[in-house]
Amino acid sequence: MNIVLLLAHSIEEHDQVKLLSELDYDVFSIGGYIDPAAPHDPKRPALPDAPRHPELQSVVDGLGTPDNLDLAKRHIPDDIIDWADAIIVHHHEHRWIVPQWERIKHKRVIWRTVGQSVEANERLMAPLRSEGLQIVRYSPKERNIPGFAGEDALIRFYKDPDEWTGWTGESARVLNISQHHDTPHGRDRWLNWPFWEEVTRVLPNTFAGPHTEKIGGLGTLSYEEMQRALRLSRCYLYTGTQPASYTLGLIEAMMTGIPVVSIGPEHMTIFPYGPDMFEGHEIVSAIDGKGWRWHPWSNDPDEARNALSALLSSKSYAVEQSRVQRDRAIELFGKAEIGRQWKAFLG
Repeated sequence: MNIVLLLAHSIEEHDQVKLLSELDYDVFSIGGYIDPAAPHDPKRPALPDAPRHPELQSVVDGLGTPDNLDLAKRHIPDDIIDWADAIIVHHHEHRWIVPQWERIKHKRVIWRTVGQSVEANERLMAPLRSEGLQIVRYSPKERNIPGFAGEDALIRFYKDPDEWTGWTGESARVLNISQHHDTPHGRDRWLNWPFWEEVTRVLPNTFAGPHTEKIGGLGTLSYEEMQRALRLSRCYLYTGTQPASYTLGLIEAMMTGIPVVSIGPEHMTIFPYGPDMFEGHEIVSAIDGKGWRWHPWSNDPDEARNALSALLSSKSYAVEQSRVQRDRAIELFGKAEIGRQWKAFLG
């Protein structure tokens, strides 16, 4: 099967090109991994074993605009449509599916949601589903969006447990890695950043991600630097990203093994149904082998601070929670299981 991918997130693009290629699909991604051996974004490694399509890339390169990738997504060249058996769109469906629906609907077109859909997106896409569009959901919580357009499958994001592992936690500090908006103040409501500031103000902490250098953070980390920070830090405070139910960052932290304390759903207030969409606090909670349930989340900053303080003060306690949460992450997001789900859906 020939699959064309359209994404606006290079980290997610890396993961999907890698997974589908390893499942023996022939993948061509119009984005940072248009040449998987030479990706545009250094935050993720090259994929030299993924298929390369210089003949399709030359079609995109030949468009002759300041942003050939964007144009090729908004108006997929005929040669690429002809090549495709399936077109999977992860982002900007209002720009990349709707305006060219008549040109592409004779192909298998899949809208893969990624935690950015709200009521307006759902209502926009509902008529297309009645004409053959397929929808793959990334969280069951999306069913709570008003105007929910339905689903053909529920397949979560994934991470490889062999790649995201090795937590040691010898550095007694709280970590967060997020992509902030380009603002000088950093009190980013979309990331619930005031919650981070309130919870960690008296705790040893460090944070990183694009634009965090403007507010005292480490800025953008390389792939290796990020993995090292996750392995060494004692615990992680997850603040979510509105309106997402969960993020790749949460999975990477849990699967590495760093114990995670999550913000509660009451802070997801940008959209009135935001608390019903959030899933992070449920994902970090788990039952261990003794049947004991751990609830490492709170809507209250003081309670969240107490949970982090307990992890900072007791390495043995942190080790126990690391094991429980990592098992939970592998159960929900392990690469092998998510690969089987994609294979069953795509055929």
